Amino acid sequence: MDLRELQSAFKEEQRRVTREKLQTGSLVRTILSEDEGLNLTDGRTEKPKKLIVVGIDRDTDTVYGAVLVNTKMNPKAGYSIEYLSAQFMLSQQNYPEFLRYDSYVDCGELFAIPIAKLLSGEYYGELTEEDRQQIFDILETTETLTTKEKKRFGIRRR
Repeated sequence: MDLRELQSAFKEEQRRVTREKLQTGSLVRTILSEDEGLNLTDGRTEKPKKLIVVGIDRDTDTVYGAVLVNTKMNPKAGYSIEYLSAQFMLSQQNYPEFLRYDSYVDCGELFAIPIAKLLSGEYYGELTEEDRQQIFDILETTETLTTKEKKRFGIRRR
């Protein structure tokens, strides 16, 4: 193996999603479909998406409360006060390998995704502690999620 092949193999291993790497705050890129609750309107049945793990239920092998990272805010959301207050901007500078642009974490909707689905994705590390805290503050206080959803996904008020 030459140096380039070694570097490629190392990077591939670093990007491999494992159960041990899936923690609250993990950054993952994977293919999602309508089966996971993604709304697709352009004729596609699946789409690559970046997400942040909010909680994990190891008993049911499900990542609960994954929030999606979007380059732009959803223009169909109407930008209501509730919608805008549930958005958090991640700086590309803090996550250069994960993001090409400053991007928005949509804390207004949670997804339940089987761990098996994430194992076929790519791992990009974890949120900074400051970003994690701010995202959880939004998740705890947003009015777009019901109390029942917050309890189901392990988001609790302090």
